[in-house]
Amino acid sequence: MFMLDLARLLKERHGSVLHLYCSGPQEVSFYQELNNDRLFDSINDADVLLPNALQSGLEESSVVARAKAFEARIGCTYNRLAVENRHLGRGYALGGFHHPRSRISQRASYLQLLHAYNESLNFWDREIATKGITLLINGGKEAACISREHGLPYRAIAGARYKNYHYWAWNEFYENPGIEVAYRRGDASQAGMLDEPYLTHMVNRKRFLEELNLAGLLKKLALTTARHAYWRLRGYKKAKGYYLRENLKYHVRVWRDYKKLSKIARVTLADLQGKPFVFFPLHQEPEAALQSLSPEFFYQLSCIASLSRDLPAGTLLAVKETFGAIGRRPDNFYQQIAEFKNVVWLSTMELGINVVRQASAVATITGTAGFEAAVMGKPVISFGRHNIYNFMPHVKVVMDESKLKEYLFEALNGGIDPESAGADGQRFLQAVIACSFDMRGYDYVNVQAFERQSIEDAYQCLMLSLDEISAHADGQLFGRSQHHWGKGVAPTC
Repeated sequence: MFMLDLARLLKERHGSVLHLYCSGPQEVSFYQELNNDRLFDSINDADVLLPNALQSGLEESSVVARAKAFEARIGCTYNRLAVENRHLGRGYALGGFHHPRSRISQRASYLQLLHAYNESLNFWDREIATKGITLLINGGKEAACISREHGLPYRAIAGARYKNYHYWAWNEFYENPGIEVAYRRGDASQAGMLDEPYLTHMVNRKRFLEELNLAGLLKKLALTTARHAYWRLRGYKKAKGYYLRENLKYHVRVWRDYKKLSKIARVTLADLQGKPFVFFPLHQEPEAALQSLSPEFFYQLSCIASLSRDLPAGTLLAVKETFGAIGRRPDNFYQQIAEFKNVVWLSTMELGINVVRQASAVATITGTAGFEAAVMGKPVISFGRHNIYNFMPHVKVVMDESKLKEYLFEALNGGIDPESAGADGQRFLQAVIACSFDMRGYDYVNVQAFERQSIEDAYQCLMLSLDEISAHADGQLFGRSQHHWGKGVAPTC
């Protein structure tokens, strides 16, 4: 509902032609019922990728030729597109082998994968051309790639990982060059204090803890079964997605694996008091926060092995599981990591922000701990290439693994001045706030709980991101956008 009110502002203030894109016929019907005021000029089903993944009777040479042509246009292989997809790219979830299986993940062939991406990219290519779209909001990976190829601006709401602030990302990697520009200009709309985890994390944490006991497990099994039966009776496409038995097995694994992990991950922050350690928080897999934001590097076990190998004597690597990944890990995943002699398993319920405060340095791919460490002025080893804090002096981006030992030595032996890094971190947080808007009490559980001021703030932030001349870190300029707000704006839901 937040995006609906934002769309109304665009309509009221710019006379925008709005085209809404949905995921399936049920969503289309839902929004058509809400469209009595003709807010949207068209409501479209953009669920193209997965429905085409089981297409039969394909002619191989034709499919491959189309795929090669699209790959050349977007500068990206279809396999890289598939990395983030939980169905077609399930094999890339190396640390999420027990994520529930779906019909498409089990049945789709490689040729069908190519065909599916052909159809998805062709859909967005056609929509942009025929509807005169000039701005695409909250689209998926394929939409982002095609909009870039057409030279269209793309924006998506991304969590800033500070309180309940959000910003407008410029691409599917959640980058925003305006943050670095604001940092270098010294923009500071207000001072910020990183004193607690961001809101969405605490909402997820609360839900997870509520479902840990046996009663919570039985309730979840019953609700999952009832929901699946309802979908089948109503003929919803969701009933043909993940197998019911896979979802039920997953719920049991969460309950079981948490008990197993609790016997391994027993080290507390108190146990590490006075000991130098590097903190590595694990990511959930498959998850957009890992594979979407870092398609170049998503190898968590390899990352831990490399860090363990290059740490100097006397320094530990503290690994902490994220509760959303429990139940998805390969068999013996936890035990394998425990085999490294200089690695310790932190208790899962230790708050990451507290671990960051005590750590000597933080190593991450795309984790929130990297953001928190960057703000605090802690040394950061970043394996992800698109993190919004990567430009900071006390953040070392691993483009060449042979330099990892050097980065760790610098981080752990006074190579980074803590006073200067702390000042840079505070300046960075102020830049993030200056480029963001506060969603206040809104969260994804209670989608009606947002304030009118948050809509206005989001609108103003969007306008700023589109109209301000911003510089990319590589020197490429994004000039003043020549948007015709009376033409097509395409939000997706």
